[in-house]
Amino acid sequence: MIKFKIFKQIGSIIPIPVFRKILEFFKHYFVGLYKKIDEYNLFFAGAGIAYSLFLGMIPLILLVFSLLSNLFDVKTLQNQIFQIIDTVIPYPVYASYMKKVIETRLPEFVGYRTIAGYTGAIGLLITSTWIFSSMRTILNRIFHTTIQKNPFVGLLRDLGMVLLLVIFITLSTFVFPIVNLILEVAQTSHVMSSFNVSALWNSVVWVSSLLIMIIMFFSLYYLIPYEKLPKRVALMSAFWTTLLWELARNVFGYYIQYFFSSNALYGAFALIVVILFWVYYSSCIFIIGAEIGQLYRERLSVKSKNK
Repeated sequence: MIKFKIFKQIGSIIPIPVFRKILEFFKHYFVGLYKKIDEYNLFFAGAGIAYSLFLGMIPLILLVFSLLSNLFDVKTLQNQIFQIIDTVIPYPVYASYMKKVIETRLPEFVGYRTIAGYTGAIGLLITSTWIFSSMRTILNRIFHTTIQKNPFVGLLRDLGMVLLLVIFITLSTFVFPIVNLILEVAQTSHVMSSFNVSALWNSVVWVSSLLIMIIMFFSLYYLIPYEKLPKRVALMSAFWTTLLWELARNVFGYYIQYFFSSNALYGAFALIVVILFWVYYSSCIFIIGAEIGQLYRERLSVKSKNK
């Protein structure tokens, strides 16, 4: 009787069929996501990806910086590294500390860029399999992929993903200097003089960073699993991962600000703790994005069967 009254009141506001569709939507995505998080042990799987990322982070940084140092002078390279730091470590205090370390060590690094490049390449040959194999294992399970391939084929795919990631990072470094040049020209233009170019630049950097994140996550979701996913499923996963990543960045920022403001943790130790937490949170968000994509895929499958 009470349920009937509740539905009657709801029906006076919105049609019952529409309300049922809303309930089905919430049940499918929110309840379904909760069940999948519990089923696939999100926090344990996130720790596995984070551990693999830590192992491959140093050789990847060495290789990318070695390649970039052959393309740019020290000052330009420093600006590009600072831009990457602002994206990866989106908390000013710890990003500033990292920038100071980079600024003092970068000239020395450029002098040994050839050795750093070889060291990074050899290190990636060893660690790339761990990074992308852990991602592939988790994504194959989430997307219910049963396809198995030869381990040698898997190794070649992992090396291909590393090469693609290096090319992607290298190309992305050209975006901000080009946009910066356009805005510098705009500052001297009479037409653009009435606009706040600084605010425009901040907006462009923010939007560009989001687009780069979406493209990167789309590539990971689309290329890593052995099964070829529909592009819109991979795009849906990439979109929600980027959105949740941006949301987590702000929430995590408040947490970091509160936690470290009340604890005597400074310098390198604080930076290490921040990076550890952030990589772990990002790994968990990456898995959640994949699970949302699978829920979207299941919903598309049900709709196609009902037609």
